[in-house]
Amino acid sequence: MDAVDQTKGNPPVFLLLIGTQVVCLLLALLGFYLTSLKVVIIGDSVGLQVTIGIIGAMATYGVMLSLTRSETTLGKSMRRQSIALIPLFSRLSFFQLLLISIVVGICEELLFRGFLQSWLSELSSPLLGLLISAIAFALLHFSSWTNFFLTLGIGVVLGVVYQVSGSLLGVIIWHAVYDAIVLIVLTQYPHWLGIKVKE
Repeated sequence: MDAVDQTKGNPPVFLLLIGTQVVCLLLALLGFYLTSLKVVIIGDSVGLQVTIGIIGAMATYGVMLSLTRSETTLGKSMRRQSIALIPLFSRLSFFQLLLISIVVGICEELLFRGFLQSWLSELSSPLLGLLISAIAFALLHFSSWTNFFLTLGIGVVLGVVYQVSGSLLGVIIWHAVYDAIVLIVLTQYPHWLGIKVKE
């Protein structure tokens, strides 16, 4: 496994990610405005939703960590992608990583589950709404076919949780906590992923 050189320059990834999320938020708000769609953000059983979000995020990351560390073709591909991402995020502060995670969790869930899945479910069927929104979610994160299918799987899981719970709070927390774990492990503990890092 090639070692990672963290001394290279870093593009303005923070501003790019926040800008992308502003676009997601504006699209969601425009969708809500044009369709008069009503979506429950918090709902009942807040404690249960928070618990499901946190446990779901940890379980999802556990699966992804196991896959990344595996000596399978998939594991090797995931490690290569992780190595490519380390220089992009390694110079961001802990606060920036947390802020990105929270903003992404809120904005993407409002767009993909809150608006798109709900709207498409009303136009067609809950299954079709879930699948199309999960595909759109995966396309936004496309960097390789491996990443597309893994993100598609996560999108389907989040879509099911949203459909069953009837509110966005659980999936927002799930998404934000998952992203926070991913970014913190990637930048602070890449050896957990089976990646050797140059000091």
